[in-house]
Amino acid sequence: MATIRCAHTVPVNPPGTIPVLTEAQVFKGFQRKIRRPQDFVPAIAECSVLSDDGGVVERKVTFKQSGGHPHVATEVCTELPPHRVDFEMDNGSTVLNIISAGSSGEATDLYVTYVFAWKHDDLGVGSAAYQEAEAGHKKVAKMAVESSIATTRRLVSEGEIQ
Repeated sequence: MATIRCAHTVPVNPPGTIPVLTEAQVFKGFQRKIRRPQDFVPAIAECSVLSDDGGVVERKVTFKQSGGHPHVATEVCTELPPHRVDFEMDNGSTVLNIISAGSSGEATDLYVTYVFAWKHDDLGVGSAAYQEAEAGHKKVAKMAVESSIATTRRLVSEGEIQ
């Protein structure tokens, strides 16, 4: 079994971005993404919330078809306010969504990092297939964090997140 690890970080409020998001708004976006991930991550087709115990959510997520077959995963999502959400899939893969402060000390100098650890039973570390999967996961990581921030910004603009 191989584990492919990667992380991707983006600034939340680069110069000229409107509206400027607060840490609380970004975290509300994380909370919404737990329950409606298909609105945030284009690779997700649908989600069913199985249980929601105020900070710990179990859900069933269906990813869009790849190779002709949709991939379904059961995940436990744990909110760690005000700056982190952990996702653990039934196969042991994990994703951390983290809000961090920038070095300026300004309240709006924020970054979001997604940290991934994908488990692959079928890959040998360093194999050509491993390297191909790793490259694909890096693209997904970039897309996931960028699309999540863009969706949160849209929801704030539309008044759905305050």
